[in-house]
Amino acid sequence: MAGVLDHLPSILAFTAPLPNSYDRIQPNTWSGAYQCWGKENREAPLRTACPPGIPNGFVSNFEIKSFDGCANPHLGLAAIIAAGIDGLRRHLHLPQPIDANPATLEGKLSRLPKSLSESLEALQKDNVLKELIGEKLVVAITGVRKAEIEYYSKNKEAYKQLIH
Repeated sequence: MAGVLDHLPSILAFTAPLPNSYDRIQPNTWSGAYQCWGKENREAPLRTACPPGIPNGFVSNFEIKSFDGCANPHLGLAAIIAAGIDGLRRHLHLPQPIDANPATLEGKLSRLPKSLSESLEALQKDNVLKELIGEKLVVAITGVRKAEIEYYSKNKEAYKQLIH
């Protein structure tokens, strides 16, 4: 989980693939707008959860909130696994969980990318994901995402096509 948290800005290039995806990733919407994690915190982009029937204090799963419905689940999962592998290799540790609404901690937490351009910029700087996922695939993803940015910038009504 620590690796996923560390690489989350880059992972968004896979899990939030359209310019429109970033309209959803806003504070106070349960979508996870800040780079943090929490226990049962619906405002954190990463959260541990204990469903009913699991003894209190035991974590049965973790959830990634900033995974858009338009994302290719295979590519998104590949990025998440690669980030997790990096976290294991580097023995990363999670910071303290955030129990409050991250939006109330303005200035103490990093805001996740607010646009596809910002997440692409993070991905282009992320040599670990390039290595683990493969530079050719990252180049292809970058090209497709740049085409999406250009298309949406020229076609202001393009988001309506997603509804249909």
